Amino acid sequence: MQTVLLTNQQTFVLTPDQDTFYLLLLNQNAGGGKIQVDLSLTKNDLHCQLLFIGILKSKSDWQLISNIKHLAPNSTCLTEVYLSQMNESKVDYFGRIYIDSQAAHTQSFLKEQSLIMGQDTYNRSRPTLEIFNHRVQASHSASISRPDETALFYLMSRGLTKIEAEKMVEKAFFNHVLDSIKVKKARQLIEDYLPC
Repeated sequence: MQTVLLTNQQTFVLTPDQDTFYLLLLNQNAGGGKIQVDLSLTKNDLHCQLLFIGILKSKSDWQLISNIKHLAPNSTCLTEVYLSQMNESKVDYFGRIYIDSQAAHTQSFLKEQSLIMGQDTYNRSRPTLEIFNHRVQASHSASISRPDETALFYLMSRGLTKIEAEKMVEKAFFNHVLDSIKVKKARQLIEDYLPC
């Protein structure tokens, strides 16, 4: 599976001809922006993964859109969004899975997880499924959580400051993502992106 890092654009229109892992790392220094990924799977037996990862700084404002179209049979796509949000950061995520009537035996999944690290954050997730073939598997999920207070207390009782403990919990959140990545090049790009 090839790995493609999506950078320096706001809109991506993708039609892969081979199995591909697409990785989008949100610019940590940006105050926000709009990013849209349109991914059309037009070939039989095509397998793709789309992964958004972002550490949203304070007062940043992001709009993220993924539009996955299955137009041929036996295709698969896993779309995942993992974000940590600092004070007053905002994210609006719209994820769409479209499965055409000709796309039998397709599997497509959409997952968003956000870790809220600050106060007064905003997170809106709008997943949609449009399925026109009954011989498919498709689902979506979204979760938003704060660092576990018990874990923070435990880490602080071991001598860490609250900020250090929160950073350790954030690192564990993203390490969970890293553990699920099987594509070596993608793992390396993510490790380079995340703070130590």
